Amino acid sequence: MSDDGHTVGVDLFGAAVGWESLPAGSIVLCATHGHPEHCGLFAELLRNADPERLKATHLLSSPDVVDPILDQSPLPAGNAHGVAAGGSVSLEGVRISTFSWQHLPILPPESLAAKAEYAKQLSRHPIEAARIAFSALRLPMQAPYLGFHITLPSGLKILNYSEGLHRMTNASEVTSVAEALPADVVMLAVEPEDTEAIPRWIEILSPSTVIIYEAHRPWREMFELPYVDLADYAETLGKDLPGIRVEALIEPGDRVDVVKAGG
Repeated sequence: MSDDGHTVGVDLFGAAVGWESLPAGSIVLCATHGHPEHCGLFAELLRNADPERLKATHLLSSPDVVDPILDQSPLPAGNAHGVAAGGSVSLEGVRISTFSWQHLPILPPESLAAKAEYAKQLSRHPIEAARIAFSALRLPMQAPYLGFHITLPSGLKILNYSEGLHRMTNASEVTSVAEALPADVVMLAVEPEDTEAIPRWIEILSPSTVIIYEAHRPWREMFELPYVDLADYAETLGKDLPGIRVEALIEPGDRVDVVKAGG
């Protein structure tokens, strides 16, 4: 998300992410938690940065995530910000506050049969599963889960809830976030098992715009697991939530003009 030469990137991951794809100017890189698809790319991205770009680049996450990334990259220590849930910082004209959310278990929580089926699918691709597990060994998998409330210089307020809005989410958590951190735009990851639960959380958060994305689609495709048809789901959400604009980030590199979306 960009505004007046200020860019905030949350959980940047995948082959489409590189300095050539990021706007010039100041940038704040935010990692919501320590899983590979959320912070695994950041150390490599920072190692490959031009020294001049690093001066205007900041990293923000929990200390558990920031410290190992900083150890593996040339980012100036003063540009690394370990913030606990409930904290806030102002960086390059952008104010970012943090809140906590709860992640679903790695295996489906509903039943032993669902867990067994999921594990069976993973076992069919042992090399890929081992590669992901190995990458996770070098990352802070037990780091806290953070959401980000971002106020851009224009005054637009964006709430990135990452994977925190799902079928097991606690209603009181969402209500507390809505009251403490109201936002014009809410961004959230969608898994196919959570599509029925999400409208309730959006109604509580009450944004003018919702931006949905799939946090794990490459992995779900790899392991032959179902994933959301984001275009269809965005249309469905728009019908279920009249008065709220719904946008979907579908392909790598897709962007939404959040300034216009918030308006």
